[in-house]
Amino acid sequence: MYNILPLIIILICLAVILAIIFKKLPLLAVFDVNAIPEEKEAETKNKIMEQRLDRRLKLIIEKIKPFWQLLANFFQRKIKASKERIAKLEEKYQAKTKQEPLTTKEEFETKEKKIAKLLQEGENLAKSEDYNSAENKYIEILNLEAKNIEAYRGLGDLYILQKQFQEAIQTFKHIIKLNKTDSLAHFELAEVFVRLEDYDNALNNLNKALEIEPVSPKYLDLLLTISIIIKNKEMAKEGLTRLKAVNPENAKIEEFEQKIREL
Repeated sequence: MYNILPLIIILICLAVILAIIFKKLPLLAVFDVNAIPEEKEAETKNKIMEQRLDRRLKLIIEKIKPFWQLLANFFQRKIKASKERIAKLEEKYQAKTKQEPLTTKEEFETKEKKIAKLLQEGENLAKSEDYNSAENKYIEILNLEAKNIEAYRGLGDLYILQKQFQEAIQTFKHIIKLNKTDSLAHFELAEVFVRLEDYDNALNNLNKALEIEPVSPKYLDLLLTISIIIKNKEMAKEGLTRLKAVNPENAKIEEFEQKIREL
């Protein structure tokens, strides 16, 4: 009897505890740990702010959408109008700059004679170092014939004589633009770059000249000169071989051989 008394007491206590727990279960069931302000305050505020910002952005987008579409249409019309205006100007310019064909053989011959005379006068004035007058002669030719390459070449040579090398470069580049196969313009560009000690550009233009005229002694002479300056012995040897092949009587061959041996 006394042995089971403690067990009975334990069971009674357990029953009381269980009764209390079952009584409180409805409260525990509805109690949300996430609702604790200390635990969820920051998260709740962030969600509220995000939702509020999202609503405001949607409202702003809805309000500016018509204005944005209006702005886009405005710029599209402007771009279209600009393209049409540029096309009209280009068409007008091409029509204006297109030279009228000469109506008679006599007019053509008269013009050609005048250009030849002006070229000779410009050359003579350049030799006498009257560079301004020479320049005016070449410009007069260009007024008669806007794409006269010899007039541009005369101007380029004038600029070299006056050490106006950038002007010379632009002039020879313009000749190449008019005629990509003008080897002399490439060669003269190379000479200008040698004067400026820009040997990379010099070789680039000289090689283009040699592609057009591979057996020109004058071009091969410059190739040898540049090769020796930059101390490229292999290039110099190759240049000398080519020079001997096209111009074996060249007076500078012995001089080049000596300089190559010294490299």
